[in-house]
Amino acid sequence: MEMAVSTARKDEPELLIIPPLFEEANRMRAQLVLMMRMLQDLGISSVMPDLPGMNESLRPQASQTLSAWRAAAASAAKHFGVRHALYVRQACVLDTGTAPASHYAPSEPSKLFRAMVRAQSLAEKEAGKDRTASQILDAASVQGDLVAGWDIGRTMAQELCESAEVTNEAATPITHEEIGGRPLWLSNEGGVDERQAQALAKVLAERIGTR
Repeated sequence: MEMAVSTARKDEPELLIIPPLFEEANRMRAQLVLMMRMLQDLGISSVMPDLPGMNESLRPQASQTLSAWRAAAASAAKHFGVRHALYVRQACVLDTGTAPASHYAPSEPSKLFRAMVRAQSLAEKEAGKDRTASQILDAASVQGDLVAGWDIGRTMAQELCESAEVTNEAATPITHEEIGGRPLWLSNEGGVDERQAQALAKVLAERIGTR
């Protein structure tokens, strides 16, 4: 992981945040950064690193896999020495139990990937290529493919199709109903919602506590 947003100054951050995958990461980034600032006001420092191949990372997207991302998330938890971790949406499947964790609105990566495949099919139809979603899914699983603007490698495509269950059953879930408001990951523009950020920060602060 090459880059990270952090509110920790001198001490180690107390909370590790692993954002959603692919486009949902873009939609939720500003919201998660806002929540980090609110946590800082509550006395909780946090860090949100980039997964390899995501955001500012220089690593090639096509070489990434869910397995590699699991290893990267575990490595980040150890490197930063956090007391707690927050995995958001599809990232919940990356949690290997390295640190006590909360899972916010868990969602299967396979659902997001299939939505990406459908979006790619529609875009190609408008461009006159007219590949079906099934054809794109098969191509990605065999040799890798460009899917909704993301360079998905063969192994990643296969893992995304198969992923279904959270790997750390000891994690504590946070449902979006507890937070309230319209989920920002459903908006094409993303954005921020202060009430949602405050609600999530409060839940996490209560779980983590202060030193």
